[in-house]
Amino acid sequence: MELPVLLIEFENVLAETATLRQAALAESLAADGIELTAELLTLSLGRTFDDAIHRIREAVGAPADATGEELARLRAERAFAARLGKGVAMPAGVRTALEKLSAMSRLALVTRAPRRDVEFVLQLSGLDGVFRPIVAQEDVRVSKPGRAPYAAALARVAELFPGQVLRGVAVEDSVVGVRAARDAGLLTVLVGAHPPQDAMEAECWVESLADFTPERLRLLLSPAVKGIG
Repeated sequence: MELPVLLIEFENVLAETATLRQAALAESLAADGIELTAELLTLSLGRTFDDAIHRIREAVGAPADATGEELARLRAERAFAARLGKGVAMPAGVRTALEKLSAMSRLALVTRAPRRDVEFVLQLSGLDGVFRPIVAQEDVRVSKPGRAPYAAALARVAELFPGQVLRGVAVEDSVVGVRAARDAGLLTVLVGAHPPQDAMEAECWVESLADFTPERLRLLLSPAVKGIG
């Protein structure tokens, strides 16, 4: 018998962080004279601050500067943490959805966010202890959207359930995350408002995690079903 393991992204799935991340990234880049346009913002979706900053600097023709990129990452992370500390919203119904899903699957958190920010929000929301394990940005050598965080989370679950066949399902907020999870051999759920062409890249699309019910999870795990709206 298989054990489903939901590998859930923290940002924009459990907590609505998109505007906070955008503002922090814009503030950091502005210190180097780079304006975060809508076009450049797309380069950051689903990526860590260091990955996003590197890609944006390349796109605007900024000279290679490892030290400058590291300073920009630190500025962005500090700005993000400061905004997160003032409060962040959780989509309605998410807590209930997690309770229902935990009855039939293992819940793990696999995120591009720093651990301190994740644990801070989970503690405030009363969700600390719900996810085991938590694989955050700094817990693996190559963070999301690389494959290593998914593999690390599944390996830790396998240690808790030796001999159990695991079925990994990644719950992502970006098409970048969906593609990475698919490349890692996982089923995928895309959460949030996305254009149809992006939504079609995942096996399942939902507007909010609150809409991802145990029934949808059962359908997703059924070999006879391909694509769930």
